[in-house]
Order: sequence, then structure tokens, then C-alpha cells
Amino acid sequence: MNERYFQTLQLGMAAQLKELSLDEVVLYVLNHLHNFLLDESICMCFIDRLANDPETARHGQAQKTLLYLLDKGLQLRPLRPGLLDAVGRLTGNTQVRQRLDIVRQYNRDAETYGLISGLNLKVDAGDAAEFIARLLKAHPDHVAAAQFALAVDRQQGVPAGPWLAGFACPDPLRRDWEIALFNHQASVGALDQAMALWPDLNKAMLRETSLNLAAELFAAAGNTAQAVALYEKSLRQDPRQTPVHLRLRELQSRFAPDASLLTRRRVSICLYSWNKADMLGQTLESLSRSDIGPARIDVLLNGCTDHSREVVERARALFPDNEFTVHDLHVNIGAPAARNWLAGLPEVRASDYIAFLDDDVTVQRDWLASFLTVAEADTKVAVVGCKIVHPGSPALLQYLYRYVAIADHGLLKVSINAPEHQYDTHVYDVVRETRSVMGCQHLLRTSALADAPAGFDIRFSPSQVDDIDHDLVLCLAGHKVMYCGPVTCVHHQSSGKNETRATMKMPDLGAIMGNDIKFYYKHAGHLDRLKALDNLGLDLGVPLPEI
Repeated sequence: MNERYFQTLQLGMAAQLKELSLDEVVLYVLNHLHNFLLDESICMCFIDRLANDPETARHGQAQKTLLYLLDKGLQLRPLRPGLLDAVGRLTGNTQVRQRLDIVRQYNRDAETYGLISGLNLKVDAGDAAEFIARLLKAHPDHVAAAQFALAVDRQQGVPAGPWLAGFACPDPLRRDWEIALFNHQASVGALDQAMALWPDLNKAMLRETSLNLAAELFAAAGNTAQAVALYEKSLRQDPRQTPVHLRLRELQSRFAPDASLLTRRRVSICLYSWNKADMLGQTLESLSRSDIGPARIDVLLNGCTDHSREVVERARALFPDNEFTVHDLHVNIGAPAARNWLAGLPEVRASDYIAFLDDDVTVQRDWLASFLTVAEADTKVAVVGCKIVHPGSPALLQYLYRYVAIADHGLLKVSINAPEHQYDTHVYDVVRETRSVMGCQHLLRTSALADAPAGFDIRFSPSQVDDIDHDLVLCLAGHKVMYCGPVTCVHHQSSGKNETRATMKMPDLGAIMGNDIKFYYKHAGHLDRLKALDNLGLDLGVPLPEI
């Protein structure tokens, strides 16, 4: 294991990229492009790695990759002074330099702006909103402050705030500002506000980032033809956008779940819970409102000491057409062992498929028919999962899908599970192969479990990593893992997975670090095979991104 392992765990992707050669960094970026659309945080992380390496200037592919990323960064934050300065210096682009000069001209009280824009929005968004509003009130034409105000509002998941009414955009930047405002409103689900801006946008200035948001705006309005046209235009500008290729294919040929599979296949739905009685009750109510046919239901009370038993007994009446069994354990055996215990029940093992649900989810009505449709399309499919979002509106993406990002240099790291702080615009409402999906709502082909004889590895108790590990073991055995994006699961809580390192409690952080180390050493003897479980190795039926 790399002696800098703990640094890479603490600092995340930025530290991981420093361990890679430039050839490997370029490959890392291409893998990401084949997975997700670039968000500002990840884009800047890539830019930082390449821009600060003196060898980049002598490495053709790295240089091209950096230029590509800089262009994307400007689309995402076109009026950010620091980014404009970096792009101007690195490219010599006169238009960028002219834009920077104008932004600087209106950057009054630059010291205050610098202090505010340096705040960590993950923890200080409320303070930042108050401070930036004061700055804009004092200087209504401070365009850099207005750009940052949009970033603050985005962090909070709201349309452009009250500050917008008093903002007076400098005329030379008006067209750029209108596009930035449109992008913000569309990205946070303010569809009416975004649509109201659309007619006045300078369409000739629109780049692929804006076109993608506009496509989903029209798709939501029921205008599929316009959505398709906008996505096609986006791909002409940048054909490297794998998610757009997949979304375009979905819009042109909609996924249709086969409801007859609910009765033609035997399914066991398994839940396990520890002292979350009320949330478990809500989950069972949600399940009862979905279409599950005659599926059997098994609920494991994992050492519960609250009123979970009473909640489950009341919920039994919600499933008059299903065999509903409650199992009590006297101690909490953890998530991996609970899954194994349920999957090992003879009556569950007799099913064609086993669906696992966490005790804190809200499920979509047609989730099971959708999962079965994806699984039945290919006998190699062993796992099907879906799009996981946080509760609330707009819904923040929590977890989509993952692959092995690094299996070298004494490191074993999987990719990020979703774009950084992105709301669900529905661009990921696609069906595609991947390497791992989230375990809070997923379906397993029972016959494939023989190729993972250890089941969910109990060394990762009480939680974390076991579902990723299980998926990768099945991939190594030749099975497929599928993501079914037309299905959305609302995950109301998470086992610390979505907390930042700064806010996480020390015992929880220690558990994650311990499982990460165990994960590495479990697979250290076959890292070469895991390295092959990247994203570029998947045949998604669309062109691979090239730079």
C-alpha cells in the first residue's frame, strides 16, 4: 500500500491524481468523460493537476486535455476572475483577456470580494449569501460578485435570489450573463424561470453545457423533438459527451418496463433495519404503493430495541397479496451479514431474483418491473441498480454508478459516485452498463450469487464498501452490473457516505478508513484484473471520448 495512502484518503481525487503520470491522468480524464458530464469542482481539480505540472507543456495529449478542460471551465463559470486569468495566461486568448479586463473593471472592493469568494460553500453558504448580497447592494454592477452569488444559490438549491433584482450587468457582458443566469435556473430545476429566459438568449453563443440544460428543459415540457435537436447540436460541438449520447438514445427510443415480469418471475424483496422504526414504516408504505406483483417480502429486524416490531406488524396489512415475513435477531449483525442472512433463507434462495432495500428509501411505482426488464434483457446481468437522490426539491444527486478508477501505485480507488453537487436534470435517466451501483435499492440475479460464494463480505461490517466489493467480485466472474436511470430512489439517510471529511465524526471516519484498507488488501493480489474494470472498457454502444 502506498505510504501516502492516508493523504489520498483525506484529500481525495486531487491527491490521487498526483500519484499518476501524465499519460495516466489523461486516461483518468477520458474515463470520467465516458461516465459523467464535467462539473465545476471536478473540472477545476483536473485543471489544477495539469496546469501545475511543468511536463504538460511537453506532453501533447496532456496539453490538449488541459485546453479542453479550460474551455469547459469557462462554460461552467464564464465570469470567474481567477479562471479567466488562468485561461488568458495559458492560452493567450484575446477574447478571454478582454472579458477579464471588463470583469476586473467592475470588481470594486476586490479585497472584500476575495474574502467572500474564498469561503467554503459546503459549510458557509448561509454566511456567503448574506455577505455577497451586501457587496452587490453596495456595487450593483459587480459582475464577479453576481457570478459568485449564483454559485451560492446553487449550493443552496434555489433560483437566483433577491439580489438579482438590484443587479445591473455591465452592457459588454450582458449576453454572457444571460447565459450564465439561464444555466443556473435550469440546473436547479427553476424550469419556468429558465424557459422565460430562453427566447432572448443569443443562440449563436450557446455552447454544449447550455444546450444540454436546454434539452432537458424542453424534454420536461414534453417537447421531445426539440430536446433531441438540442442534444444533437450539443454533440456536434463536443462529441466526447458519453452521457449525452446515451440520453439522446433514450429520448429517441424510450425505455419501457415489462410489467408482465412481475408475475412471470419469482422475486424476494428483502429489508433489514436497526432502530429506525418510523423511517422503516415510511419505507414499507412507499413499497406498498409500488407495483411488486406477488413478490414475497422478508424484513429482518437487526437487533432493534425501539418500536420497529410494532411498525412492521402494522405494515403487514399493506401487503394482502404478498407473503410477508418478519425475522428478529437479538443483536445487530451489520449490513453485510444481514444481507447474507436474508439471501441464505431457503425460501428466498428459491427466487429468481432478490431485491434489497434499505430501511430509509422512497421507491418509484414501477421500479421492480423496470429492474426485471433490464435484467431479463441479458442473462449476464447479475445486478441492477438505479439513480439515487437526496430528498428535497430540487433533488440533489446522491449516487449513480462507479468503476475502478485506480488499481496501481499502491492504491485501489473507485470513481466518484455522482457529479459533485449536481441536481437531477434527468440527463442520467438512461440504461447503461457500469461496474457498481448503490446497494440501498438493487436487484440481484439469484443464480449469479454462486460466483460470489462469500456473499457480502462481513469484514466490511457494519457497513460501507460491501456492496461495491460484491459488485466487483461479480464483474470479475464475468457478470454485468446495470444502471437503470429511469428509476429514481429517494434515499433519506446515508451511513455517513455523503458527509464531508470535515463534518464526519471521528469514529465514522475511522470505520471508513479501516474498510478502505481492508478493501485494498483483499484485492491486492489481483489489482491487474481490477484495473480492467475501468469505464473505457465498457461497450456502451456509443463512441469512446478522444482528445
